[in-house]
Amino acid sequence: MEFSKKEINTSILKASKQVEYNMDDDFNIPDSKDDIDKVIAKNGYIVLEEVSCEEGKVRVIGTLYFTIMYKTAGEKGDIETLEGDIPYEQTIIMEGVDRTHQGECQSKLEDLSVAVINSRKVEVRCLVANSINVYQDVRLNATCQLENGQGIECLYKDATITNTVVAKHDVFKIREEIEIPQSKPNIKEILWSFVELKNMDVRPMEDKLSVRGEVEIFAIYKGEEEHLPIQYLFSARTISKEIDCEKAGEGMLLEAICTLGKGEISIRGDKDNEERIIGIDYSVDMNIKLYQDQEMRLISDLYSPNVEIIPKKESITCDNLLMRNMAKAKLSHRQVIRDEDTKILQVCHVYGNVWLDDVEIHQDSVSVEGVVKANVLYISAGEEPMSCMEVDVPFSYVADTVPLSPEDSVRIYPCIDQLNASLINSQEIELKGMVSLGMSIFAKNKVEAITDMQLEPVDTAKKAAQPGIVGYVVKKGDTLWSIARRYYATTESIREVNGLESDVVMEGDKIIVVKS
Repeated sequence: MEFSKKEINTSILKASKQVEYNMDDDFNIPDSKDDIDKVIAKNGYIVLEEVSCEEGKVRVIGTLYFTIMYKTAGEKGDIETLEGDIPYEQTIIMEGVDRTHQGECQSKLEDLSVAVINSRKVEVRCLVANSINVYQDVRLNATCQLENGQGIECLYKDATITNTVVAKHDVFKIREEIEIPQSKPNIKEILWSFVELKNMDVRPMEDKLSVRGEVEIFAIYKGEEEHLPIQYLFSARTISKEIDCEKAGEGMLLEAICTLGKGEISIRGDKDNEERIIGIDYSVDMNIKLYQDQEMRLISDLYSPNVEIIPKKESITCDNLLMRNMAKAKLSHRQVIRDEDTKILQVCHVYGNVWLDDVEIHQDSVSVEGVVKANVLYISAGEEPMSCMEVDVPFSYVADTVPLSPEDSVRIYPCIDQLNASLINSQEIELKGMVSLGMSIFAKNKVEAITDMQLEPVDTAKKAAQPGIVGYVVKKGDTLWSIARRYYATTESIREVNGLESDVVMEGDKIIVVKS
């Protein structure tokens, strides 16, 4: 007599927490750069280097990388940039966490401010928001069939388990070369650059992942000829990659978060050795989770009329993936410039981050409210070479879902797919765009499975006390299984004696039960 078993391999969300972390540091202007007069624009991003679980806490190590564009002091008033980084380490207290768990962190730069201390020094302050999830791997060998178990009655139940097939981090490289148009001068120095991912689409294939999307590049540079104004360009390139991923397969459910990592932009020579090419070399960090629903028929109970069976049972609580959806929320907002004396001549570039302020779970929908913190670079009339306006663009979205309960878990991964700014008049702009809301909904599912059993002699006195044959009226809640077990019979014998074609009995049915 042997058990035939199947392995359940899944994970549960053990704990989650959102924390904020403040950082600040002073930075000197390098000797090779001119004095600072005023800050025009700033940008920063977080690169996570380690997320580790320890006893009762999670440790997060990362680095803030920032770039400041500023106007130089003096009559000329040129544009310069200052780059720097601030390493940080944060320990978050989380009860119930230990070293066997896996930590996952999404970090966003919630606020970045720059204060000019003097013409050669600035203070950089930032607020980092860390969203931390801790998962526990769950493995269980569940009995699905009994072989060579003659005389033993088995009760089966069907279960759907969302198995975690792959959970890993991966990195791929983006390497592009952008040749500037013939109408623009050669590059002397890159003053400002901005690289971001858009419209990322990752799909599972056989033992690999298909990655499609775009990388957008914006750069401001000085030309070789001093009398020319500053130059800027924008370009978008298609990303098409295939990433090795063992055990992946078509039709699996995928969560893949792509984040731009460390990288650099460089000036390169063209075929005539003229510096007319901008080279992009960046890494993309991928947080990958592949799920597959597994339909299982498990033995939930067993007994024999002739031997006492004591089953060993184990139960697990797991997260079953109910649905995976990609929602799109539209953005539309008009903004009047705050300085009435400023006249906008041309919008150069717009970039930003998306934040979720509120997520509410309803009976059959999820409502989301958030804001896109946009930065609009523009050229204005007057002495300023370039200016930047910060605009908050609110949005809301209601996504229809399967029926939900308050215990269900909704995980949303927002990103900006499109963000554009157009000039309405010299003092008003219109922002339009699209926010992608990658949504995964998990339901708590408790699974009880038999992993082993112990056999003991049957209680002969108790069995002898039962009549050899009995007439029985089916009561509410009875099943053929429960009746057979109570009277030391088998479901097969009850079906045969009563001419039943199935195990279904109804309240009030009259049947004959013969003891085995």
